[in-house]
Amino acid sequence: MQYLLSHRTSYSYVSSVDSAHHIAHLRARPFPGQKVTSIDVTTSPDAALAVQHLDHFGNHIDIYRIAIPHTRFDIEVRATVDVRFPDPPPAASTPPWEELRAELSGGGFPVAVQASEFVHDSPLVPTVDALRAYGAVSFTPARPILEAARELTTRIKTDFEYRPGATDISTPLAEVFEGKSGVCQDFAHVQIAALRAHGLAAGYVSGYIRTVHSKDEIALRGADASHAWVAVWCGEAAGWVHLDPTNDLVAREDHVVVAWGRDFSDVSPLRGVILGGDAHTYSVEVTLVPVD
Repeated sequence: MQYLLSHRTSYSYVSSVDSAHHIAHLRARPFPGQKVTSIDVTTSPDAALAVQHLDHFGNHIDIYRIAIPHTRFDIEVRATVDVRFPDPPPAASTPPWEELRAELSGGGFPVAVQASEFVHDSPLVPTVDALRAYGAVSFTPARPILEAARELTTRIKTDFEYRPGATDISTPLAEVFEGKSGVCQDFAHVQIAALRAHGLAAGYVSGYIRTVHSKDEIALRGADASHAWVAVWCGEAAGWVHLDPTNDLVAREDHVVVAWGRDFSDVSPLRGVILGGDAHTYSVEVTLVPVD
C-alpha cells in the first residue's frame, strides 16, 4: 500500500520567542516492510541551522535552531511511503514464551543481543506488579509467544476505554492501569510493561495509522494524529511482530512507522527549548491516505 502522508504541528505563543531549538522525530524511516520514496520537512520561520542524524535506535532526528523572533512556529512533513509489513507466522507455531525469556536473559549473555535491550525498565515503563499479574492471564505455561501476545493485545482493547484527555505523558503507568482509560501511547506502555514483566522484549513504535475517508471503512482509533503501538520479539524466525492494542490489530498495511525506542520518551515527535514565548497553544493535523 502506498500512502501520502501529511503532518503539521503548529505552536502559537502569547509573547515573542526570541530564539528556539527543536528536536524532531518526524521523518519516517525505512523499516522491514516499509520504504520511504519521498519526504520533505519544512519549518516556519525558516531555521538558521538544520541538522539531521541517526539516534541510537536508527531513527532519523532533525535538529533546528530558529534565530529570529516569532510568535508562531510551524513544522510540516510531507511524504510518500510504501508499506507492507511481513505477515507473521501462525501464532501457534512460534516458540513458547519461556524459551524466548531464557534466550533474552542468557545468564548475562543473551542470544538476541539487540532485542535484549528492550527487556528492561525504561523511563516511562517501570515495573508495575499489577501489570505483571494482568499479563500472567495470557502468559500461561508453554504457550506460544505470539498466541499469548495477541490475546494480551485483544484484552487491552477490550478492557481499556479510548478517552483522549484522560491522561497525559506525565500520568504514571500504574495510574493509567488503575483508571483503564487513555490513548494509544498509554495502551502501548501498558502492553510493553506486561510483556517485559515476563522477561520478554517489547519496543514502543511511533507513527501513523490510516485515515478513514468513507462511511464504509472501519474507523481506526488514533487516526488523524500521531499513533503508537508495540513491537514484540518473537524469536529469530519470526523477528519483531507489530501489535496495535488500541485497535487490536497486527500491523500490516494500515500503519506507517516513524521511529521506535523503549518508550515514548525515546521518540517524542517534537521537543525543545525556547527563550521567551510565555504560555502557548498547539495543534496537530495528520492525514495518511492511500494513493489511488
